[in-house]
Amino acid sequence: MTYRPAAPSAIPAGLSHYYRASDLSGLRLALWEGAGSASLAAYLRDAGAAVEVLPPGDGAGQGLPPLPLRARCAPGGRRGEKIAGGLSAANGHPGGAAVLELDAAVVNLGDPNPLARRLQATGVPFVIFTDHPERCLEHYPAGSCVHREDGPEALASAVLLHVAIFRSGLPVTPDLSGPGMSLIEMVPGLRAMARVLVPDATLADDLLAEAMVQALAYVPTLTSEAEVGALLVMLIERLWHRQKLSRPC
Repeated sequence: MTYRPAAPSAIPAGLSHYYRASDLSGLRLALWEGAGSASLAAYLRDAGAAVEVLPPGDGAGQGLPPLPLRARCAPGGRRGEKIAGGLSAANGHPGGAAVLELDAAVVNLGDPNPLARRLQATGVPFVIFTDHPERCLEHYPAGSCVHREDGPEALASAVLLHVAIFRSGLPVTPDLSGPGMSLIEMVPGLRAMARVLVPDATLADDLLAEAMVQALAYVPTLTSEAEVGALLVMLIERLWHRQKLSRPC
């Protein structure tokens, strides 16, 4: 099955038709797939990602490779900007061990939960492609879920969005709770998020500016800067998806 047509027209993607494909150029992904699952590797590679397909595994290993994992890019960093220093202590490996550095992981298994629980400990953001997204809510915010009916482009969009939020350095709980951040302190993270979604810096800044304009209508009803920040994250995502769904001029 060919997921991505050569012509730059509408991309069939399950329940939605996208006129603009996600650009995953420069991203390194790990992909776990079950034997009965349609492979996503070719689609993700066509979108520009470097994809390492890993065996689903069995028993206690739950598909994790023998190498420790860590996030390839620091929060707030640009594409390709690696984390400085050794392994995270959460991985439980000495700093000299070989490391599989990833921007994100994709789990396309019949039962994704055992592997997803292991991935949470690595700090690597991941997306689950599943027929039952309601069974994967425990993994938020480290992992997000995409229904298989929504198709491979919806998955690629979710991967890019998840990486964008991770790199923004913003807390990813719904209300941006966590370490207190003023709205001014959030702006660089919001800009970093937009620039992962839209590689052109000018268009990315336009995306953020449009989100800020739309947010003005809601500001009087919000009670904190954290709520304004959460609204801006939502608006950036909504505007970006609208651009993908709209026909190019």
